[in-house]
Amino acid sequence: MKVLIVYAHPNPNSFNAALRDLAVQALSQAGHSVLLSDLYDMRFNPVLSVQELQGNLQDIQPEIEKVRRADLLLFQFPDWWYGMPAIMKGWIDRVFAFGFAYDNEHSFENGLLRGKKAMLSVTVGAREDYFRQAPQRDLMRVLEPIHYGVLAYCGLEVLPPFIAYGPTEMNEAERKATLEAFREHLKKLPELRPLRFS
Repeated sequence: MKVLIVYAHPNPNSFNAALRDLAVQALSQAGHSVLLSDLYDMRFNPVLSVQELQGNLQDIQPEIEKVRRADLLLFQFPDWWYGMPAIMKGWIDRVFAFGFAYDNEHSFENGLLRGKKAMLSVTVGAREDYFRQAPQRDLMRVLEPIHYGVLAYCGLEVLPPFIAYGPTEMNEAERKATLEAFREHLKKLPELRPLRFS
């Protein structure tokens, strides 16, 4: 399987970076081909231009080709303001372009990216209990605009996400356990069932 990891975090020593490195290692060791788009390292320009809006995709073609070749898109990012970092949202704005990822006739079940899968790996700033205390904090609800409004809309099969709760509050043993849990999540990729949206 060809995997494209789209990664966004400005701190090279973050827990997101540790999750990214583990994904590259675990997926490669399992025999998968891994490509990485490290958006901050690339100094990726997140601003959609009027030329791209009008269909000139020349500047973004290398990223489009990565998506075209990938069987699985793995998005690794911190949850900021109940959403993805602006640089990753800009990557989606530019790369999931009209005519490539969707058009007026193709969406959801017949979306232009059908046949591919996508998965989110997300860190959040608080412990799991915090997100279970109120329905508006439910992370499946928080992630639905991405899962449904972006990935499923473009025809991708959306796999269950991996969520790392409160990495800045973890001790070393908890960090290691979370990384091991992520490794196990990645091992189960072939058997993970896509999310269903009603």
